[in-house]
Amino acid sequence: MAGKRLCSLCLGVSCLATWVAGCTTAPRMHVRAERFRIEAQFDPETHSIRGRTAIDVVRADDRDLPADGAVAVELLLHPDLKITSVRAAGAEVLPSFIHRAAPAESTAAGRAETRDFEPKRHLVYLDRPAPAGTIFVEYEGLLYQDAAAGEIEGEIHNFQMRAHVGKDGIYLADGYWYPQPQSQDDTPALADFTLVVDPVADFELAVSGEWDEALAAQTGRLAWRSPYRLEEMVLVGGRHQIHRKDVNGIAVALHLKAEQSQHVEGLFTTVERLLQRYEPLVGEYPATEYKVVDNFFSSGFAFPTFTLLSSAVIDMGERAQTTHGYFDHEMLHSWWGNGIHVDPRDGNWCEALASYGANYYGFVLDGDQEEARRKRRNFSHFLSRIKPEDDKPLGTYGQKDGCNRSIAYDKGAAVFHMLAWSIGQDAFWAAMRKLTTDYVGRFASWSDIREVCEAESGKDLSAFFDQWVRRGGAPLLVVEEAAFSSADQSLILTISQGKPAFDLTIPIRITRTDGTDDVAVALSEPRKTVSLPVDGIPMTVELDPDYHIFRRILPEQVLPTTASTRHGEAFTAVAPQKDAPAPYQKIREVFESSFEPDERIEAVAGAFDGEQLAERCVLILGDAVNDPYISAFLSAVQFPVQWHDGGFSFEKVAYNDPGDAVLCTVAHPGVPGGGITVVFANSIEAVPSAFAVPMYDRSLVLFKNGRATLKKDFERRAIITVKRL
Repeated sequence: MAGKRLCSLCLGVSCLATWVAGCTTAPRMHVRAERFRIEAQFDPETHSIRGRTAIDVVRADDRDLPADGAVAVELLLHPDLKITSVRAAGAEVLPSFIHRAAPAESTAAGRAETRDFEPKRHLVYLDRPAPAGTIFVEYEGLLYQDAAAGEIEGEIHNFQMRAHVGKDGIYLADGYWYPQPQSQDDTPALADFTLVVDPVADFELAVSGEWDEALAAQTGRLAWRSPYRLEEMVLVGGRHQIHRKDVNGIAVALHLKAEQSQHVEGLFTTVERLLQRYEPLVGEYPATEYKVVDNFFSSGFAFPTFTLLSSAVIDMGERAQTTHGYFDHEMLHSWWGNGIHVDPRDGNWCEALASYGANYYGFVLDGDQEEARRKRRNFSHFLSRIKPEDDKPLGTYGQKDGCNRSIAYDKGAAVFHMLAWSIGQDAFWAAMRKLTTDYVGRFASWSDIREVCEAESGKDLSAFFDQWVRRGGAPLLVVEEAAFSSADQSLILTISQGKPAFDLTIPIRITRTDGTDDVAVALSEPRKTVSLPVDGIPMTVELDPDYHIFRRILPEQVLPTTASTRHGEAFTAVAPQKDAPAPYQKIREVFESSFEPDERIEAVAGAFDGEQLAERCVLILGDAVNDPYISAFLSAVQFPVQWHDGGFSFEKVAYNDPGDAVLCTVAHPGVPGGGITVVFANSIEAVPSAFAVPMYDRSLVLFKNGRATLKKDFERRAIITVKRL
């Protein structure tokens, strides 16, 4: 009955015994939350939370249930929180008990890393089924996580953090910090949210909602409402100062530590620049507020109405504000992933789209065509290094046993480039604006993206999405033969792609003595010979020189980077001495993490077998370059860096300053697709950060006092000489 006070879930044994026989057999009534009204108090000193949540629910199934019999509604809550009271409007809550059922997997889109977390399942027994009602739940407990335990060398996200209240900060995201009904068969649901919180001394709070002035005045507390229907309410906080500015009608706030005030102007400028850059492409920003919040652990997490950045990223200053793939990537999630929700029944598309729009297309918007080509090239080269068993369909990201992050981000960006290249850039961005107009506050899937792109382009894209999203792999494109027939002035090309065949339109660049021609060849079979009319005498041909087609690369043509040395099934690391300096040891550990223990060898200069270098990927650290075996080995592979007393040289330039260092990778002739990497610094203080080393997708990087000053790629282009018939 509405308003009737209910028994606590913490019941005595005798009360439990009275109801076990009837309640445990009560059928489940699946419900969907339409609205949450959350009230909470936090004490960072004691890690405590006390909450009260009203959940407006409606029945989510049409199963036959007894008209007068008891039914059970299932609620999920963090296992460290205890329910102290439950009551309901629309039905009477019977004396009940906490019941732990099978583990419940998180359905947060794209956060596959969280699926080992188990919320506790609670069964609330109602005296009868009802089409709708409100469940009121009071709860309390302590929420603590060791942030350091989730930090991984070389990773920029701490995915272990879910629910924490402490002096270092508050982070309440996908940890079920308020009760949520279990959806039927994991069918996704969105709801409206209101959040009212007592102020926390010395803390500023940010939530995935907009400030509700009227409710705050009415309650005398902090109050927010969701800007549109959300999957969940997120709350974070810290000892921050808030800086505010109106940017084109959007209330922008920066939640920063006092010592970060020097970044305020740059962050405001960056937010304004990105809004001006992306709103014309993807549509109006989907809320009235945007916050940038400093965080106490490694993160680059985007939530509705705010972006959470680690202190290290904020302290990077202009570099983080302008480097594509940092701030711009997270801000694009304001549209893709947070404004428009990823349908968890399908794969996560938002990381692919944000990677396309920021990590890649940012260079196009800059007018930097050279860097844009480099990104397209690297998308294909990364795929050529991964193991066949990891080459899973893009559309499975975020699903159980789905593809990895590299597929999601790199292949995903390449697929969206091919889509835009196929339908036209104007049609593509028109489709993205339609996606914003039609889907903010709704779930969207890969199929929905296909439909809006079809609507704007007028093209049937089912085959495109089937081969690039629903299927794994990519073609291995090779020009097997190129010949010129002077008799009919034609260029005869034999092109193969392997099996299974993709439906492709391949750019071909023909170089003559007096110029170049760019032509396109259709290929939908494993191998094809075509005859192309040409003007003049063709000298060379190059298949897709600008990497508009995502494809696999022959091992001998794969760009050597640190990823090459972390590739394969055998690895040798050579240290300068047994107790190598800690910075070198950390770099070795980062590389070794890509191999199983029985696949790797740890060697020391002057005490190893030279054969350990011949058929293994090799990492050489510091003064180990002076070992006679190493020196001869590097000379044999024509390593482009040379060492001398006081330092090293590259391209006839000497680097002798104590702050100079080099990271260089070349192809390993004995390991197809494998690499040989040298990390050398003129002083221990100058050794590059182990965290950053694997992030450089370059063949060579020169450093000065820890900052990259020169970057080079050792690209081997597949230019084919045309034969004369």
